[in-house]
Amino acid sequence: MKKLLFLICLCSTIAIASEPNYYPNRLNCCKITKSTINDYEPLEFQSSNNLLRSTGQQSVYRGTKIIVKGILLDQHCVPVSDAKIYLWQVGSDGKYPYIPLRTRINKKMLNLVSKSSFTGSGTATTNNKGEFYFITIYPSKIGRETANVNIRVEHLDLGQLQTKLYLSNSMVDLDNCGEVSHVLTSVHSGIKTYEFKVVMPGRTFKRY
Repeated sequence: MKKLLFLICLCSTIAIASEPNYYPNRLNCCKITKSTINDYEPLEFQSSNNLLRSTGQQSVYRGTKIIVKGILLDQHCVPVSDAKIYLWQVGSDGKYPYIPLRTRINKKMLNLVSKSSFTGSGTATTNNKGEFYFITIYPSKIGRETANVNIRVEHLDLGQLQTKLYLSNSMVDLDNCGEVSHVLTSVHSGIKTYEFKVVMPGRTFKRY
């Protein structure tokens, strides 16, 4: 009887030990970023990721300089490279300093005679790690809505995604600019950096 119990216990131990260990794959759990709409997308985007001034222009603006930094992923958490990121926002006066694409808008939201060099829009391209960044100013709140910037992402395989990046919901780096770039870190050290993760539906063909 004791031998039988020993064999049963031994078999049970072997069976448990031989079961494979399953770990949750967090790379397949990325939550897709919610799509939003904004009526004030510019008619023409500035080609630079520096919204403080146009190329060759001296910076003259009001507001707090910040960096908006992000990483673009597909729904399997794979970094998405070579995607275009278009960003637009209000200035410190709560108005858009450019001609918008749409015509049926509240024109009180525009300031086309501002003496500020702030452009209100910019363009960036994700690198091989899916990273992008913009140099801009902290936007004014509009009504009860939390301060935010708008972005539209375009990718050859994944299509388009438009959303808002709410600055209060992001990670803030007060000490440095993270891994934005070595040049940017040395020039803009100490500027408040807001970091975001943007997830597009679908999957890219590139795998790491």
